[in-house]
Amino acid sequence: MTRGPLLHADADAFFASVALRTRPELIDRPVAVVAHVVVACASYPARARGVRAGMHVDEAQTRCPGLVMLDVPQAEIEEVGDALLALFHEHAAAVEPGSIEEAFLDTGAADVEEAVAVARSLRRRAATELGIPLTVGVGRTKLMAKLASRAGKPDGLHVIDAAREAELRSTLAPSEIWGIGPRTVARLGDLGVVTLADVDRVAPAELHQTCGTAMARRLLQIREGTDDAVVRPVTRRASFSASGATAGYARPDRTPQELLETCVGRVCHRAERSGLAGSVLAVTLTPETGERVRVLRTGVPEATAEPATWSPLARDLLERAPVPRLTGLGVTLERLVPVDQVQGALF
Repeated sequence: MTRGPLLHADADAFFASVALRTRPELIDRPVAVVAHVVVACASYPARARGVRAGMHVDEAQTRCPGLVMLDVPQAEIEEVGDALLALFHEHAAAVEPGSIEEAFLDTGAADVEEAVAVARSLRRRAATELGIPLTVGVGRTKLMAKLASRAGKPDGLHVIDAAREAELRSTLAPSEIWGIGPRTVARLGDLGVVTLADVDRVAPAELHQTCGTAMARRLLQIREGTDDAVVRPVTRRASFSASGATAGYARPDRTPQELLETCVGRVCHRAERSGLAGSVLAVTLTPETGERVRVLRTGVPEATAEPATWSPLARDLLERAPVPRLTGLGVTLERLVPVDQVQGALF
């Protein structure tokens, strides 16, 4: 069976795009969305001036005088992320999310023209209904679709056709391949592999020994054009998460207890809206000292999405654990089931 082209849809500078929905006057200015004292996301004008995610705000302001900083609109980001995933599902029979703002889509398109029509609809609806820019790439395999979306950014639609695909399978550098990290790139460099075509000059056994069996197999498949072209849908949501920072930009600090209550409310709202309930709640703590993130868990015998059930249990976790000073925390509702499968009390 011949498969049609796939889509890779990726919201541009997602956190910043969501924050700017109500601040259109800032669209063309450099903007950073800040979590605590770290840049969580930079708009494209800010990126053009050297601002990057993970950068301390002091460094960001030094690189970009006049940088506008906004607090992370975490609740809004979660809402828009859920709506974006629903939009993906409306356009595709199979959706494989990669994160809150991106996914591979198998729309069942028979050819590139049909796939492009779906991509245009996705982009139009993301802009008009969600108020965010969405870049979509079209390619025969998942790698090619992802490379296409990367080439289309920001706010574009890009197609990698057969001729361009054949060229990339020779000229593409390993560092440009999704999922290949710096260590593997360095090891491949030691073998003289600078482009995919160089793989042909390496004995398969040596490639396996250097990169590991799975990576070597993937590289050979990419070179041969037999790499992954199957979108593996998530048939049921496994969890909902909400997180936040105790300190933000231009807003009052929150105590861990206040942040906990807010996050519990958000995950319960998202689960309830989706017709789901969970039986385990995980609280993830991010210490101020930079220590390893800690995860605390609690559970109930019967799945629920009621904040009145989960809030006291979450507070008890926080009170009983020796909690250091925190920069942030997250809450995840796990082991989700449809509410109509929850048996409920008989009396």
